[in-house]
Amino acid sequence: MKLFRLALRAFQTNFLVTLCVGLLSGIGNAALVALISRQLTQHKTVTMHFVALFAGLILVVLGLDLLAKWLLIRLTGWTAYNLRMNLARQILTMPFAQLETLGAPRLLAMLTEDVMSITQALNSLPTLCIAGATLAGCIFYLAWLSPWLVLIMGLLATPVIFGHLLLQRKAHFYAKHVLRERNRVFNLYRALTEGAKELKLNAARRHAFFSQLLQPISAEVQQKGITSRTWHQIAQTWSQSGYFIFILGVFVWAGWQQMSVTMMTSYALVVLFMRSSVNSILSTLPFWTDASVAINQMEIEGFILSVDQIISDLPTPVSPTPVSPTPVSSTRPQYQLSLTQVTYQYSHESEERTFLLGPLDLQISSGELIFLTGGNGSGKTTLAKLLAGLYSPQTGAIFLNGEQISDNNREAYRQNFSAVFADFHLFEQFLGLDPQKMDQQAQAYLMRLQLEHKVKIVGNQLSTLDLSHGQRKRLALLTAYLEDRPIYIFDEWAASQDPEFRDVFYRQLLPELRRRGKLVIVISHDDHYFDVADRLIKLDFGQIDEGQVKQVKIMDAYTSLAVPA
Repeated sequence: MKLFRLALRAFQTNFLVTLCVGLLSGIGNAALVALISRQLTQHKTVTMHFVALFAGLILVVLGLDLLAKWLLIRLTGWTAYNLRMNLARQILTMPFAQLETLGAPRLLAMLTEDVMSITQALNSLPTLCIAGATLAGCIFYLAWLSPWLVLIMGLLATPVIFGHLLLQRKAHFYAKHVLRERNRVFNLYRALTEGAKELKLNAARRHAFFSQLLQPISAEVQQKGITSRTWHQIAQTWSQSGYFIFILGVFVWAGWQQMSVTMMTSYALVVLFMRSSVNSILSTLPFWTDASVAINQMEIEGFILSVDQIISDLPTPVSPTPVSPTPVSSTRPQYQLSLTQVTYQYSHESEERTFLLGPLDLQISSGELIFLTGGNGSGKTTLAKLLAGLYSPQTGAIFLNGEQISDNNREAYRQNFSAVFADFHLFEQFLGLDPQKMDQQAQAYLMRLQLEHKVKIVGNQLSTLDLSHGQRKRLALLTAYLEDRPIYIFDEWAASQDPEFRDVFYRQLLPELRRRGKLVIVISHDDHYFDVADRLIKLDFGQIDEGQVKQVKIMDAYTSLAVPA
């Protein structure tokens, strides 16, 4: 079983120690039952020897039980932490197009619900170990009393076990449906929080969102979860019915063999004690079903390719400090970016048709200010993501200073870019930047971006992100400035700016970056500022409109405020 191998590999020696402690605790439970049974059936008076032995076994059983559970709590706690860190590391290294396909709701569900399912199953291991060892000890004791009785027990248990497995498959089927549909619920939760303003402003929309989407889909997921748990309970009831059939078989066998009352009492006591162990084992099965479904889904999505890959370093914490790759051709001051017969194809949301970008041939160089124009859906942002290395071309090749970009150097290639996309995310800290080196620059840029009265920089952290969308975009631009990369991409950056600052962006900031030798690529619909560009590249249905690729004479009549380089 994958989950058991995951636990064995994750805990290694510690897992074996914990397993042995649980087994010893179970054996102690069985020995305690045997001691009580012997005392009751032999009709002896209670002696100090019995009291001492009974008290000793109680202390041993309780101590081992506590030790086993403490070890598993400690180890599964680190498992949850390291599992999330390894998944986060895989997310950071996974191709961006694959992350877009999975979507944020699925990733959040995986990091929260799926990891919780796995750790809950691992947390049940002490119960399984103790109950399993207790059950084995009881069976061994019954076999010592009567080997034939154990044989009968095995024959009676065989159809019960097969029936239980069939019922568990039904529960597993519905558990898989719950996992798939849960992603839709997470997507609705995201819409509920991020779209609160729009829902507040429109009562009809709010009512429709709740009654037509959130409520029915959540109810459907809940119903499938209830169905899955119901099949688990049916399986458990089936197994318990087999258990009672076994008890009946014991009494029939005892009557046929004309066993003594003493022997019957021993059997009854042991068999009744076994019931709690059987129930404990059955109660953990839903956790293992959910965890197995979660692990299989992660592997399908490419996260856990093998057990060794995901948990090879558990329970040692994952290092949080990555090594930054060296940019491709970083020692060369001049950058030339070339696309040769590059294509990229993807499906539209309707999945009924596909969009093809290319084949494209393009050459751009340092010191150029490039405007990408075209209608919505023409492929501008897709081209920008290809240029930045977020997408890999499906055919053709991208070259930087004559060096072809491949999977081996694409991570290093991306380090040449700073970008502010339309769906940008603004981090509160200036991550990956030296606070001592950037402090003077950051303060100067805050003034330049007219944010010095809104935001303060303390160390490497912004004092607030509670700003308008346009102001947050300026802070994203500030971060891009501080990164000081050779190539910049701005996706409709000026769309949320007021007219005054939009003019500053096009007439001052962009020409300044060009004078510093940067290659600047701007996606824009602002035709009033097309004269600023060195080249206009218009995309139309995924193709470069040759008539729109033209040189523009730069009229750089604006001077800019000097900012420390």
